[in-house]
Amino acid sequence: MGSDSPGVRAELLVAEGENCVRGAPLFRDRKRPDIVFTAPVSGRIEEVRLGAKRRLEVLVISGAGDDRKRFDIPADADRTAVRRLILESGLWPSLRTRPFGRIPDPGSAPEAIFVTAVDTNPHAADPRIVLASQREAFGRGTALLKALTEGPVFVCHAPGEALVAEDAQIRCVAVAGPHPAGLAGTHIHRLFPVSVKRPVWQIHYSDVTAIGRLLETGELQTERTIAVSGPGIKAPHLMRVPMGTDLHELTADALVDSETQVLSGPAIGGRESRFLGRYHWQATVLKRQAPPFRPTWLRRLSGNRLLPAPIIPTEALEKVLATELPVVPLLRALSIGDAESAARLGCLELIEEDMALATYATGGAQDFGERLRAVLDTLEYA
Repeated sequence: MGSDSPGVRAELLVAEGENCVRGAPLFRDRKRPDIVFTAPVSGRIEEVRLGAKRRLEVLVISGAGDDRKRFDIPADADRTAVRRLILESGLWPSLRTRPFGRIPDPGSAPEAIFVTAVDTNPHAADPRIVLASQREAFGRGTALLKALTEGPVFVCHAPGEALVAEDAQIRCVAVAGPHPAGLAGTHIHRLFPVSVKRPVWQIHYSDVTAIGRLLETGELQTERTIAVSGPGIKAPHLMRVPMGTDLHELTADALVDSETQVLSGPAIGGRESRFLGRYHWQATVLKRQAPPFRPTWLRRLSGNRLLPAPIIPTEALEKVLATELPVVPLLRALSIGDAESAARLGCLELIEEDMALATYATGGAQDFGERLRAVLDTLEYA
């Protein structure tokens, strides 16, 4: 999905009807050609859909066979060799920056890296269960991240035994509490606050494991364990699926009835989609409900953004960020697109996933993830 990579202008390297193998490049960033996106499965390029200004909307592969591209493993894990391996394999997009939530420039270096190995989203998979048989690969991948920064590598996990051994760079941090305690934005705010001149990178534990497997086998691991849950599913369960899997096909035999909607991601913060998003590790099936009635005049005013929804301070709203940021003033600044005030109030520490609870707590009248993205774009390109 092109929407998974904001800011990337795709230069296609394949065409409809061609065959591909796992790990082969599909497209690259036109502005930063070292950043490539590789095939998660072997098969046939079923569809390539372009939108306005020839921006990539979706690329669909019909999986067939299990051919895999092999990558050369460097003898020495120096910074140049590590970057080249992660770039060539297509794992570089698993890294995201703070501020702005972009795929980092290949030539840049963060002040710190955060590995998110805890998930407090409702019905999320327990990382300890997922990593039970992959601890060695996870440790190998974590160690490799040290070559990307001279600063600390924070591994944030649930209370209990540390997932990796600590050293001069690797720091294990136990995280407890209700959602959003498990979000990378919460960890970054409390452990290593960011600024434009003090960037950090974040990465999910499953992508760290994929890096470790790549070092071990020279092959790209694209499967991930996701939680499938929600009131529209017969029974919640974990599944091992390739990235970008077809969620409609995946859940077809487990639906309670036909009046459902499938979300890529958690119930709070997910999006209705046929395919699993690049940065999602859940699929949520909800019973479809009719949208609330709003008079035509109110819809027109809201659609033209002439009538911002009121933001009423409540105890629940004050807790949606789990940080010391002033929530209500920040939401008000985002709702009117006041980028200067939003930056002063701390929006540079946040990305869309951090705003999902705010959208939920205010009744969904405004999507604060979209509002935040618009403000971040203004600040980034100012």
